[in-house]
Amino acid sequence: MKLMGIDYGIRRVGVAVTDEQGLAIRGLTTIDRKKNPDLIAAILSLIKQEKPEALVIGLPLDINMAETVMSKEVRSFAEKLQISSGLPVNFVDESYSSKKAAELMRFRKKKMRKDKAAIDRLAACLILQSYREDQGWEY
Repeated sequence: MKLMGIDYGIRRVGVAVTDEQGLAIRGLTTIDRKKNPDLIAAILSLIKQEKPEALVIGLPLDINMAETVMSKEVRSFAEKLQISSGLPVNFVDESYSSKKAAELMRFRKKKMRKDKAAIDRLAACLILQSYREDQGWEY
């Protein structure tokens, strides 16, 4: 099953996809929300291009696994995207996914370490990986 992962952020949104079997994950793009104010339209264009069967969106929870102000914004965005795309939406706890992505990037060349768009794409990959693990998918 092909999945699309989304790391929702106020400034940028990282997007990743799996292959048709849901095994290999690749960072697809990062949407700069200042340059693309219609986020739903930008993602619908990616959906049309990639044809995922479901969406996985990172949900930021606090340390007690409780909803936050940002998680409510993410849920609102997800509801609009689900209505517009007709695809099922799944959530996965994405707490610290951007921090983990930045930590992984420290092994890259200096220029890449500071590439926030690359960090957001990697965070979307980590969201997909976490979802697969939560679902018990085997590699």
